[in-house]
Amino acid sequence: MSNERADILLPEEQEAQRFLKELELEVHRVPTTSTSRTPDFLLDGDARGYVLEVKARDDSKQWTRAMRAGRAAHQKRSMGYSTWAKDIAHNAVQQFRSVDAQHLRWWVLWLAIKCHASADAMVDEAIGSLFGVRQIVYHDPRSAGAVSGNCLFARRGVFERYPEIVATVVRSVSGFCFCVNDEFARDFASFRESVLWSFFASAHPPTTAADLTENRGFFRADLSVGNRKDDSAVVASLERAYGLENAFMLDMKVHSASMVVPCAEPLSIR
Repeated sequence: MSNERADILLPEEQEAQRFLKELELEVHRVPTTSTSRTPDFLLDGDARGYVLEVKARDDSKQWTRAMRAGRAAHQKRSMGYSTWAKDIAHNAVQQFRSVDAQHLRWWVLWLAIKCHASADAMVDEAIGSLFGVRQIVYHDPRSAGAVSGNCLFARRGVFERYPEIVATVVRSVSGFCFCVNDEFARDFASFRESVLWSFFASAHPPTTAADLTENRGFFRADLSVGNRKDDSAVVASLERAYGLENAFMLDMKVHSASMVVPCAEPLSIR
């Protein structure tokens, strides 16, 4: 059996390859061996070049089994940080290092959202995991009620844990979300001159920590807080920074239910 993987690309890898070639980048499939894990592609034709790894996120096995059995399938997703992304990023970084130990190229993660259940919520969870997002609820004196918001860096997200990853392309049925590690990546400044940045920025500002705080109203946890797992310490810093009252942190979830409903008669269009 050949060690080359060129003929056995997964569908999400094929899509990434087509997309990158349309940007006129030189896309090289990375050979693999039985003794090491490697990333999917090396890309040339743009300054430093890139190393790119494609990861996919599917529906849970429990959801799939329930749907196939004709039962109601329940799905729960976080509105912010989730630990699965940390594991995916850890594996990707190991793969990047196997071919670019000196980090001479830009390291980019391509995350394909293949979920059928609440796919948009899965995209929000992916973004929240990259930036370490949690929700904060606080008293609003104008309405005399409680309101909620999103807070960056409330957890050590993927970008903070792995500053070598300069960007993540989140691909779903709704399109692309281009997330860039502006806060922690040491090569962020050079990446702003890249083909990938230019392509996505021409359509919509890339999703960065600066974009989320300046344009989308996200709060920002103080990185100097010694233990951000201590909710009281994070909340105290946010109350000081933003003048919030009676605030507390929480991890909100999105719940959905799906079921296959047989159709007794063919539908007709009039």
